[in-house]
Amino acid sequence: MKHLKAIDMAGLCARLRWGAGVAARRLGMPGMLAAALGVGMLGMHAGYLQPEKAHLEAERSARAKELAALPKRLSQARGTGLTLQAVQQLRNSEQAYSIFQILAQHGLEREQATYRREIEAKGKLRRLTIGITASGSYTGLREAMREIADQPMVRIESVSIERDKIENPIISIDMRVSLLGPDT
Repeated sequence: MKHLKAIDMAGLCARLRWGAGVAARRLGMPGMLAAALGVGMLGMHAGYLQPEKAHLEAERSARAKELAALPKRLSQARGTGLTLQAVQQLRNSEQAYSIFQILAQHGLEREQATYRREIEAKGKLRRLTIGITASGSYTGLREAMREIADQPMVRIESVSIERDKIENPIISIDMRVSLLGPDT
């Protein structure tokens, strides 16, 4: 029985060599290279790409489950549910100090700040707009902006980021933040 398998295998190898020789004569060198490339691509697809696709799909579904398990952020976190009386109790000076404190906690160095007051809500409220020039890292800025945006009656109006050199991790930041509250 083993002898028959060896004979069949030898015959199969002989037929494959004969078929390869006929194909080589008909296709020539460019055709053989193209055929070898096609067979190689099929092998790569079957051996590498298909298993990797299955692995990526499994990882994606696991990440989607993790994301679904995270707590949802409240859309009211920015103070949209506050009444006029509650807003009038806020103190702009304390809010401004907390913004500077948040920037410092996340490693951002404040270089300059400009202030502008405007009247809002028919004279009952004042808007304090602060222009802040700072420097620090991208991660520090990102975390600071998340904390600032979660404060009641605070709005980040604009952010401008500039980096001098690609190797330098320090960025220059120009930020404009508005605070709504009573005139203090």
